[in-house]
Amino acid sequence: MRLWHKALLSIVLLLSLAVAIAYWYAQKALAALPVSDLTFDITALSLHRLQFAQVQFRANTIPAAVTLQDVDIRWQFTDGFNVQLQQVLLGSGTIELASWPISDAKDTAPASAVSVPTSWQLPAFLPDTVDIAALRISLPCFGARCDYLLNATMQRQAQQLQLKLNANSAVSPSNAGLTLEADYQMQQGLPLVNAKLQLDNSISLSVVQQLQQHSTLMAQGEIKLQIAPPSPWLVQQLQQWQLELPPDALQRFSSPVTVNSRWQIELPDSMDLANLSQRASGNVQLNAHLPTPLLIPHIGQLQGDIQAKVALTDGELSHYQLHSQLTLLQPQMPDSLSQYGIDAEQLVISLSADGKTAPQLTALPLQIKLQSDGQSALNVSADATLNLTPPLSAALKDVTLQLNQKSLRHDSRHHIQQLQLDSRFDGYWLVDNWQLMLQSANVQIGSLQFGDSSASNVKLSLQPGKLSGNSDFSTLQFNTELTLNAQQLQHALLKPLNWRWQGKLKGALTDFTAAGTLSNSADLTLQHQLQYQPDNLNLNWQLDEIFLLAGNPLQASLAQWPALLEFNRGRISGSGSISVSPQVAAQASAKLSGVSGIYDRSLFKDLTTPLKLTYQGDKIELNINELTLNEIQHGLNGGPLKLTADYRADANTPGAGMLDIKQLQLLAMGGQISVTPTQLDLAMEQQEIVLQLQRIDLAKLLQQHPTTDLSGKGLLSGTVPVQINRNGISVNRGAIAAESPGGILQYRPPAANNMTSGNQGMKVVLDALHDFHYSVLSSDISYDTHGQLTLALRLKGYNPALEAGRAVNLNINLQEDVPAMITSLQLSSQISDKIKQRVQQHLQQSGAKRANGVKL
Repeated sequence: MRLWHKALLSIVLLLSLAVAIAYWYAQKALAALPVSDLTFDITALSLHRLQFAQVQFRANTIPAAVTLQDVDIRWQFTDGFNVQLQQVLLGSGTIELASWPISDAKDTAPASAVSVPTSWQLPAFLPDTVDIAALRISLPCFGARCDYLLNATMQRQAQQLQLKLNANSAVSPSNAGLTLEADYQMQQGLPLVNAKLQLDNSISLSVVQQLQQHSTLMAQGEIKLQIAPPSPWLVQQLQQWQLELPPDALQRFSSPVTVNSRWQIELPDSMDLANLSQRASGNVQLNAHLPTPLLIPHIGQLQGDIQAKVALTDGELSHYQLHSQLTLLQPQMPDSLSQYGIDAEQLVISLSADGKTAPQLTALPLQIKLQSDGQSALNVSADATLNLTPPLSAALKDVTLQLNQKSLRHDSRHHIQQLQLDSRFDGYWLVDNWQLMLQSANVQIGSLQFGDSSASNVKLSLQPGKLSGNSDFSTLQFNTELTLNAQQLQHALLKPLNWRWQGKLKGALTDFTAAGTLSNSADLTLQHQLQYQPDNLNLNWQLDEIFLLAGNPLQASLAQWPALLEFNRGRISGSGSISVSPQVAAQASAKLSGVSGIYDRSLFKDLTTPLKLTYQGDKIELNINELTLNEIQHGLNGGPLKLTADYRADANTPGAGMLDIKQLQLLAMGGQISVTPTQLDLAMEQQEIVLQLQRIDLAKLLQQHPTTDLSGKGLLSGTVPVQINRNGISVNRGAIAAESPGGILQYRPPAANNMTSGNQGMKVVLDALHDFHYSVLSSDISYDTHGQLTLALRLKGYNPALEAGRAVNLNINLQEDVPAMITSLQLSSQISDKIKQRVQQHLQQSGAKRANGVKL
């Protein structure tokens, strides 16, 4: 009796120890799972069963919280201590996903080689029964939560597996929702799979796949897909996920879409994918029928038919046939294109291959046609040859591309209207690069606005050339010649004219050269050579020599050309360069040779000078070296004139720089007028220059006025300080005097008798000046900004015929309106009709100002 008690006690102790070990093992196994915050409540534990009232945890791999209730796991031991799961039961539970996981591309492991399984037996670890009564899944959907209820059962019996799954919205669980039924079974050691997926009776997908062993291993199967017009419940679900179905798309989608594909392939003995692609034989058929437009999110509404047949013999393509006619209504353009106005109402896609020629996977023929209408009307046709063996490639032959784009708009200041493109080319595409062999390309633009510039009827023509780049279009290389014509190009610096550029582009986007000729309808022509590299741009240009006798293209082209300046004779040439690396530096040189013309009411002849303009570091410098002007006429005549000067200024204030006059000399009236070398700060309100008058011939001075009654001889010299300010020019304390030994003055007015009648003093003065031999002739000079000249003359001398040559001293004050005098001289001299016209306009304007009380 005691022996029985001892045996019973031993059994109880062993069972208790087994339960304790099982409990410890269960805790350890649960703790080893990739979860955190794990809590559980075990309600039953035995050698064949583990039951939880509740299990809670957070997944470490995804941001999800899981709560499972009434979990019942049962197993049995086979072959000693091998565990075979019998059933897994779940009463209810909740899986709440806080946010969608974000994959890190850096952590993605490289894909390993894939091979076809050699054994199709079901894994031994699968339980015989899995039953999920109710599982609630809560997902984030665009700022809200979308909750779904799921129940599923899985039954395994030997080598047959049956799965049933139902999922529905937690808000409306009575709807059909999503159902999945799958059956996996072994027949003669090979699998047969039947699966059917249905979504609320709107979408139905069935798959049948079977492997059979005959003389060879045969894989045959079929896929059937049917998409019917969506139910209100499905529309509501799509709206929750921000997949809106426009009413017009729902109205057009009135008949179901059907897609059917069948295949029958003989597999090689070795089941790795390399042998499968090289030795398989069989055929695949695909038929798709879209009788009414089907909305494909982010793409558009698709309608049409696809029929395709492919046959393989020992890995080689033996038959290939394709007929596809698809229409994409309201295609959804990427934002990167639609923001510029690229849009179409529909896109017709035609792909065809007749299968008459013996196909090869390395050279698969395909005819492509694309046609769209609407804002962007596109027409493309091409013969393509595809290489479907790694590395993939494609060749396009005889491609014609025509595009009519009504408008391209970046913003209100950058847009194109009525763009037309017509091009022909051949193309080649590889996995990592592409190239186009351009035969011709012509672009016409009705009107163009680019910032402050605009043009109409713009034409661009490209000659045969080559374009190439990489797969993501981050690099682009080109070698082509092109011609660009623009009518009525308008810019603030230019007059509206027709412009033409013809040249050659060669290089890449990051390193290219451009050489060509820029010309306009005014016969202005520039040659240029441009070289661009990152952070470095160099442009050299040369101005074709201008012969002014045939016209002045600079005046006809530049809107800022001085309105009162005209060139009518001579030559102009120039050249220059611009460098950006990264600061901007520029220089320009020009040469005027024998230039004659008019400025305002002045005539000048034979102007010759080299000019050099430089810009660097926001500084401008103009160098004038030995300018010569043979003659200048402004009522008074003078010449030649010589000038050497430099001008420096900040680019932001070009009119407030430093003018360094090194030489300014004018030969006039037999003598010389020069400016003392000086520097002028134009930023100051007033400047002063000092004129030096040397040996001015009095006779020639008096001859400047053809109607004067005064003549004389002698040489005059002096100094005249000239003040220049915003109000005009003035002179204060200028002085001139006759050089020794003096000279002669003869004043013989025709009305002398009338002037002296009853005035004995005037008679004495006129008698003295009738033939006055002076030893002293000097004058103080003042001139105000209104043009009033005042001379305080001092004369010492005698008239040999007056009182035996008695000495005479005269002080005479003279005033003269210089602008009026010059105007009178201009009208009385032989001047051009243009200057006479301007003088008369000046007189009219001056008279109008006086009438309005304006002091001149």
